[in-house]
Amino acid sequence: MKKKDIKIQINEILWKKALEKIESDFGEKYCKTDCILIIMLLALYKKMNKSHNTDNLYLAVNHPDQLSTSAYKTITIAVYDGLLDMLLEQHPDFTYNQLIESALADYLVLPMTFYTDCISPLYTIIGSKNHTMQVATADAVDEIKIPYESFMLIDCCSATGSLFFGLKSYPWKSVILNDLNPLRTNFLNVIKTEPLKLIKQILESDLSFIEQPETKNPKLSAYKKAINDYAEKRAKYHKVDCNIDIAYQMFIVQCIDKAMVERAAKILERVFRFLPAHLKLQNAVITQQDCLNNLKNDNTNKLVLLDVPYIGSEHTCAVTGYKYQPFHQKVADFLQNAEYPFLYYCRSTPPKSDKTSTRADAEHIMKIKLGQYFMNKGYYFQKVPLKEDIELIISNRQYDTNTQFCWITFEQVIV
Repeated sequence: MKKKDIKIQINEILWKKALEKIESDFGEKYCKTDCILIIMLLALYKKMNKSHNTDNLYLAVNHPDQLSTSAYKTITIAVYDGLLDMLLEQHPDFTYNQLIESALADYLVLPMTFYTDCISPLYTIIGSKNHTMQVATADAVDEIKIPYESFMLIDCCSATGSLFFGLKSYPWKSVILNDLNPLRTNFLNVIKTEPLKLIKQILESDLSFIEQPETKNPKLSAYKKAINDYAEKRAKYHKVDCNIDIAYQMFIVQCIDKAMVERAAKILERVFRFLPAHLKLQNAVITQQDCLNNLKNDNTNKLVLLDVPYIGSEHTCAVTGYKYQPFHQKVADFLQNAEYPFLYYCRSTPPKSDKTSTRADAEHIMKIKLGQYFMNKGYYFQKVPLKEDIELIISNRQYDTNTQFCWITFEQVIV
């Protein structure tokens, strides 16, 4: 996208309120160009939602006089032409004045939770949680009914952050998002601390290179080498980085290095989630350490989300060099003694990578492996059907008597 200067009539009262609100919400005083960018980006988030309403203008003012001609001034401001075109798609009959004013009014009127509740995944990786699992997790956390103000939320293997982003906007005492992969923690930290720089880098990229193999493949190879070298270099670091270039390259790779390549429109749809994610991360600490450190009973006022590499399929999404055979037993031991509530994620269906066994044998093997750690231990199980698999949420809390069950005997069906 390119920037262009536009001359608009802007309501001084709404503009002043918006500048003050941005400084309050984002904890930073941005220049006016960046403030317009923020307002436009938020107007394009969930753009089909009916809460984006032109009548919000009348809720943003206190008196008809505030919409009189004398309340407006002329300003010239630089905007991304592509974002302006997207806003015009929503309101093809609007002038630039009306587009910006409507976006301003939306930002002033819509509650913060409109942006921070239940944010869809920013990007996907192998083993990452999709929208279905986000909803199941959000429902479970809602039903556990813990006192959020005095509780810490810990996502021990946060990866893309989807489990946290998919929750409602609870007033947690604090939030910890932990992962051993430096690419994941770096991305989350960039979203938390420098979202506009990352967004601008993506907006100013010519994403048309994705369309043809002869332009896509060389750039993809270069990006993959850069992020692989980075991950190898920082594999043993505990300090979380904030490298915008690496976050950019990793994000693009995750969008296009797959069978169903995401085109520019889909990528931008994900980018529009970055500012809501940034707002949601303000109370979060991002860490890069072994998740076992968070499973002790040193603080029982915590809710633990534990989405470890699945038993039986660690090789597809594991941290290189990590020993998972003793790991799973250690996790099981911690959970058996946990005095804090937790949600543990696994699958009862066998991994698709198992090509050596029949379906029946593969299911039996998986059931045996899970049974070693979780059968008849007093846990509550919830099945979440996915397209081709059954995901299990295992908890030491009963939050839904209709969907949860106890696995008492090996004969029970858990797929």
